[in-house]
Amino acid sequence: MLHLPRNGSACRVELRVVELVVLILIVVVVLLLLTRGGRYLGQLIVNGIIGLVLLFLTNLVLADDIPINLLTILICAIGGVVGWLIILVLHLLGVAFYVPA
Repeated sequence: MLHLPRNGSACRVELRVVELVVLILIVVVVLLLLTRGGRYLGQLIVNGIIGLVLLFLTNLVLADDIPINLLTILICAIGGVVGWLIILVLHLLGVAFYVPA
């Protein structure tokens, strides 16, 4: 059984998971650019724009808002639709990207 102190350590652990997801997305994008060259660059830009638009549309439709901050924008811009899905799933599960009441 894991006992965490009540001084905010759970938030730090949660933030580290989000940082890991962002780091993995950045590494994947960089590897794609290095191995495939500029051939996929246009597709990545379009995918990132679609991810950002989906993030904003999700906040218009959902009753409980996903906070739009630098981290969520970067995940959607780099990950595109997949990044948006990761944010949405983590938000709906209550793991990350939620505002405590």
